[in-house]
Amino acid sequence: AVVSTQSTGDDKVIYRLNTILPTASFAGNVDAAASCSKFHSELSDIHTKRANLISSCLQKHEALLTTAPDNHDRRSTLRMIRSLKNEQTVENVINERSFTILNTKCTPFTDFKAGL
Repeated sequence: AVVSTQSTGDDKVIYRLNTILPTASFAGNVDAAASCSKFHSELSDIHTKRANLISSCLQKHEALLTTAPDNHDRRSTLRMIRSLKNEQTVENVINERSFTILNTKCTPFTDFKAGL
């Protein structure tokens, strides 16, 4: 539940970029490079926290698997492990999509690939 709540931030990447990046008529009023850099940093932090959370949960459930007292508990733990692995896959897709959008929108202002 925590992971899905945090992923709502990615759903708003385009909206957020549209609000922080200037249109041609306001280009002189906003430091687009700084805005893009700040958003890149925020997005990186969010993704790192989510990846660490998923990884931690996965490790705990894998450890539980070895101590599961019966088949019912083993099956339940295995389902959770599969679910967490699927969540990792989804997280990777979200990361790729988010940073692709960010790089596309911010390329005129800054080059993140040089720092990655």
